[in-house]
Formats: sequence, C-alpha cells, structure tokens
Amino acid sequence: MSPAAHPGPDRSPPLPTEGSGGKVRTLRPQTETPTAELVQRARQGDRWAEEALYRRHVGSLTGVVTRLLASRQDAEDVVQDTFVTAFEKIGQLREPEAFGAWLLQIGVRHVSARFRKRALLRILGVSTAPDALLGQLASPATPPDVRAELALLDGALQQLPARARIPWMLRHVEERDLAEVARLCQCSLATVKRRIASAEIEVRAHLKEVRRD
Repeated sequence: MSPAAHPGPDRSPPLPTEGSGGKVRTLRPQTETPTAELVQRARQGDRWAEEALYRRHVGSLTGVVTRLLASRQDAEDVVQDTFVTAFEKIGQLREPEAFGAWLLQIGVRHVSARFRKRALLRILGVSTAPDALLGQLASPATPPDVRAELALLDGALQQLPARARIPWMLRHVEERDLAEVARLCQCSLATVKRRIASAEIEVRAHLKEVRRD
C-alpha cells in the first residue's frame, strides 16, 4: 500500500483533559513527534507513524528527485518507490533520528536506477521530453537573462552521464557538502570529487561551445 494511503496527520494523538462542566475535551500538543520516535513506532507496524514520516519528508524528497530527474512523472514514481523501500527496510536504520538523510540516500539510489532504465528505453526507441528542467522550475519572477543561463545549463546537464550529473547537481544545485554527496552517492570522497570535476569540465566546454555559436 502506498504511504500516502495511510490516514492521519503529522502530530501526536490528542490528550484528554477535564473541561468545564465535567466534560472531556482534547488538547493538541504544540510540538510534533520527534522523528526518532516515529521511526521506532513505524518499526512496530504503526501506520500513523509511517504516514507522519511520509508527510514530514515527502516535500523535500520530491524537490530533490524532481530536479535530478528533470521529470515530474519519473520523480513521482521514484518518490513512491523510495518510501516503499524505506518502510520495508526501516529496521536496518541504525540512527532513527537520521531518517531524512537515510531516505534521501535511498532516493538517490532509485534515481540512478531510473537513469539506467531511461538508457535502456532509448535503445528501444522510447523516450520522453523532460518537463522539469531547472529553467522550467524557476520562479515566474526569475529575470529573463537568468532563465536563459538556466536553459544553457540544462542543455549541458542533459549531455552528462548519470554518474557525473547526479553528484554535480547534489553539489552545485542542492548545495550539499562533498562528504554528504559521497554518502548519498554511496562512493568514496575521492570518487565523488573526480566525478564532479569531470562533470564541471564537460559543462564548461558545452556552455563555451553554445555561446560561441
């Protein structure tokens, strides 16, 4: 079952308390349930906890995955697959409070798999146009010259292999530090530095060629 199908808001259950006239009313806690507690409850099969974790992290995960894939449909599929994997393997999470970082790592792994699937589909003659490029995701208030630069950058990024594009974007678009990029990509720091440097060379070369033309 999809995590989105689980009912319940992202807050602790109401607490009963004595009101005027002896009637019982409820008070809602002002603080949200800690992530670590939600993880522990989800491990015990608590669907409300799963839904709370989903609501708390789906927005940020969807944003990153959409930018990496440049496709809303692919991103939607990857986000759902990511949560399914996370809840299936939540017992393996060593640090419950780090659920968000762990979830994103799973998401990046699914993004890589989606790029491999795309490559296979292209061989079979099946492909779809991206609908969530950086230029398309920019705010309506973005100046025209900035939109033009984003369009050029999008063209350069589309030429990169996934193993270079993903770490480059995590570093320069998502602004993650190198150690986190290495962790998300599940490779060594030296490897991620090499891939980002290679991507940077290709991006600059592409931009230089396009601007010259």
